[in-house]
Amino acid sequence: MDPLFSVLIVLIGFVASVSGGFWGLGGGWFILPCLFLANIDVRIAVGACLLQMIPSTFPTVLRQIGDIGWKKGGWGMVVALPLCIACTIGGLLGDPAGIYLERMFESRKIHQSLYLVLLAWVLYDLYRQNVKDLVANEKNDKPLSKMPQTLIGGFVTGLVSGFLGIGGGTMTRPLMTGILKVPEKQTGQIARLAILVTATAGSIPYLVGGSGEQMNMMLIVGALLTVGSIIGFSLGAKMHSVVLKAGKDQTARKSFGLIVIMVMAGLACKLTEMIHAGQIIMIISGVFMLAYLGLLTVRCKSIVKGSLRG
Repeated sequence: MDPLFSVLIVLIGFVASVSGGFWGLGGGWFILPCLFLANIDVRIAVGACLLQMIPSTFPTVLRQIGDIGWKKGGWGMVVALPLCIACTIGGLLGDPAGIYLERMFESRKIHQSLYLVLLAWVLYDLYRQNVKDLVANEKNDKPLSKMPQTLIGGFVTGLVSGFLGIGGGTMTRPLMTGILKVPEKQTGQIARLAILVTATAGSIPYLVGGSGEQMNMMLIVGALLTVGSIIGFSLGAKMHSVVLKAGKDQTARKSFGLIVIMVMAGLACKLTEMIHAGQIIMIISGVFMLAYLGLLTVRCKSIVKGSLRG
């Protein structure tokens, strides 16, 4: 593999995982369009994307898992455990479902098209939610036991994640904030745990069912993404904690919509064969995302320091 191309993949992993650690997402929403625009085979891109999430999320999940609340009636037992079990089952079935759809439509563009639809739904949900309801979630210290919604949502998340190569945070977040009324702190922690579980389950069929050449390429791309993502995910999670302490989580949440719009534009360029335009859009969106989150974190640090002095 070309050295410059390898460096590019490392940078993609870093940028995606900073955002992943910050918003409690897997980073696939950014990585996949970039890999598609780099003309990497769909199956290799999806498998590599899932694989990189495992080592990148593990250190952060290990550090935060004890804070979720695993006592009887806590967030861990009521929400995290059933959600992760359902994500595991769905994740194992994701690749077979993708193969079936690919044969049905006789095209690999079905992955990219469905991903574009998913991003559009995420954007809609992001601006649909009432800020007052989200603020009310922060005062909710009694987990709601909605087992059917949790299990169905987890299964669908795992299925779509295994098919598209995403961590599923774009789906579990709306489920937890809109239906289960989980506060932002626990939402981020549970979303990161679900990403780790889903990515592990979803990557198994790709490793078992692929050819030797596909597997080697998948492991190489996954390893390069991991180099950048291990640092990026932990950094993003720390930045998120600073923003939470400053009470600016809603500001960061709404800004995510701008990134989603740019990623959608880049993916649309890929589908319409406007490759160079799509590559430029993804570069701009990555630079903008890092700059925005960095400036927001610096601003929030000064707010936190000011409150401590006061």
